[in-house]
Amino acid sequence: MRFTPMDITNRTFSHSFRGYDTEEVKNFLQLVSEDLEALIAEQTGQKKELEHLKESLSDLRERERILKDTMVLAQETKEEIKKNALKEAEIIVRESEIQAERIVATAHDRATGVQQEIDELIRNRSQLIRELSALIQRTESFLETLKQPYSSQEELDN
Repeated sequence: MRFTPMDITNRTFSHSFRGYDTEEVKNFLQLVSEDLEALIAEQTGQKKELEHLKESLSDLRERERILKDTMVLAQETKEEIKKNALKEAEIIVRESEIQAERIVATAHDRATGVQQEIDELIRNRSQLIRELSALIQRTESFLETLKQPYSSQEELDN
């Protein structure tokens, strides 16, 4: 059976001849009652503190779990972003290579066209030089012919 401080304070004892000093017993019981009351108050405070600490521990564990989950999610997100960035970089590189190949092919085609035009111009120049040379020779021949005096009517006919 558990005693309360009130049980100890209100406890009475029977009297007998040459028994205990009633005042001394009452004083002792009062001290025991006060000590028990203090112990009960301390125990109640400790129980409340223990409950508070348990709640705090539970809250801290929940926060720790949330932080761990957040860290895992952040790591996964980082990996996903990195993976996507690498894919995008590969796509950009591939597209750049394709575009560079197109530019090179276009430049090559243009260079080939320009070279063909240059070759055509060179042929035309050579042809023009030959034609001008022939014209100059005919003109010189004609001039030589004009410089010679006419000797007969036959030469005029020719």
